[in-house]
Amino acid sequence: MSTTMTSQNPTAERRIRIPRPVYGLAAILAIVAVAGFTTPSFATLDNLFVVIRAASLTGIVAIGMSYITISGNLFALSASSLGALLAVLFALITAQFGFAAGVVLTLLLAGVSGVAQGVAISLIGNPIITTLAFGTVFRGLAALLSGNSILRIESDLALWIGTARPLGIPTQSWAFVVAALLSWFVIRHLKLGREIVLCGANPQAAIASGLRVGMVTSVACIALSTGVAIMAMLTVSQFSQAKADLFMGYDFDYIAAVLVGGIALRGGRGSPLQAALGAILIALLQNFMLLNGFSAGLRMTIVGFLVVVSISLFHVLQGKSR
Repeated sequence: MSTTMTSQNPTAERRIRIPRPVYGLAAILAIVAVAGFTTPSFATLDNLFVVIRAASLTGIVAIGMSYITISGNLFALSASSLGALLAVLFALITAQFGFAAGVVLTLLLAGVSGVAQGVAISLIGNPIITTLAFGTVFRGLAALLSGNSILRIESDLALWIGTARPLGIPTQSWAFVVAALLSWFVIRHLKLGREIVLCGANPQAAIASGLRVGMVTSVACIALSTGVAIMAMLTVSQFSQAKADLFMGYDFDYIAAVLVGGIALRGGRGSPLQAALGAILIALLQNFMLLNGFSAGLRMTIVGFLVVVSISLFHVLQGKSR
């Protein structure tokens, strides 16, 4: 009598799970390689600084936007309008009371706007409609306070912060790196960060477990508003002026960075670092297309297609990992 023994090796059936940021890094390296070989003007130090500054300003806001998405609230469509309002307020306050007062009060006002949006989202339940309405209010206030004119500031400290390159790196990029690392630490190592992830993964279960879903939504909105404030102040400091139509149409760039970075659209999965990588990838691609004379319409089409492909790819990968 013979017996046939069958053995199963559970490790053989395990799929190797590649962290999502790896895909972003691979795409960035691919763009750098292709652009460097095909476009000589791409691989210059001056152009590198252009890309870094562009990626930093978009990335700072995208990092804040990642909190909105991870918390399960999709996106905020008020970021660019809030940026215009905070830029106008920063210019007005700085002109009257000085740079330090401008920074402190602008950040405080950003926090207030974040709380207001968070409370409204919790009450209304629709982040898209709510933030779209807030965006209209913010843009209107920016036009009203500025009188639809250019506001100029005269501050040597502000100009230095906006144009300086400590250790050869723009101040915007230092702020970008600090924001990315700090946001990653909050999500991965603080109780508040874990609550943000859990609320995004399953809001009903979070409520049943006693988690503060409304508070989490407000914190996510404050994170976005703070990122917008930093971006607005750096922009005003760089050019020494502000106006109500600043950042018009930039909301798609912030959202695209989040999606291209691979943060789960439904919430509950992802890291601010992924949004940072998404911003870098898009800035590199936009710069490459500009240097090669791509039209504005073609650039928008390619970036939009990249977003669609990214969403589809990460959705497939998420399905296979279950």
